[in-house]
Amino acid sequence: MPAPLALICLAAHYVGTVVETPAGWALRLPDQSEVVWDDGREKSFAEALSTPDLEDTLAQPYQPGPILPVTVPDQDPGRIRSDALLAATYGGSAEAVALQSVLFLGQTVRVHPRAAQALSRVSSKLDGHMDAATAAFVTGPLGGTFMWRPIANTNRRSAHSYGIAIDISVKGSDYWEWQKSADGSVRWRNRVPQAIVAAFEAEGFIWGGRWYHYDTMHFEYRPELLDPACRLP
Repeated sequence: MPAPLALICLAAHYVGTVVETPAGWALRLPDQSEVVWDDGREKSFAEALSTPDLEDTLAQPYQPGPILPVTVPDQDPGRIRSDALLAATYGGSAEAVALQSVLFLGQTVRVHPRAAQALSRVSSKLDGHMDAATAAFVTGPLGGTFMWRPIANTNRRSAHSYGIAIDISVKGSDYWEWQKSADGSVRWRNRVPQAIVAAFEAEGFIWGGRWYHYDTMHFEYRPELLDPACRLP
């Protein structure tokens, strides 16, 4: 049986070589460890978040385009990440993550070199093509880029740890943890304009506003989720 096409696509965006092992298809990382494509387990969303195989990271298709409310519980395309793959590609410690300075709409931010050119193109797309109300979301104080840390209230590594995420203005953003009701239920909210989302998505960044567990300030360089070749059949 040939290697899954989505796995081949994933390998094109990250480090690692597609290999067939006795346990099935996998990516062999530069340190010779392997990350399995399909571990054969049926998982809840919470289980996939905590112990994903590579197929799990692509299981929820990311849909760019018009901004629409997200009403399906746990519909969070991109929140399932393989830390082993990201660490191998970007760096497994704060010291190991390479960083490059990028001028983003007049501010210098630091991101991983693999994401730097894409973020620079986002800046060029937005520069000079926004009214003052839209510009307020991406100028002035930003939420930040690189920071080696876990995701809030979890032991999972944040995408900011790898230098592949940028948080735009916190003031104009919405976050499910801040706004969930007393019983823990979530109602999707957003104020970020379409023009900003479209500029980021065109350059391989996913947006946290596409999540049921929304984080509308958050943009994350995940080009595989915007590459049709990486879609599962």
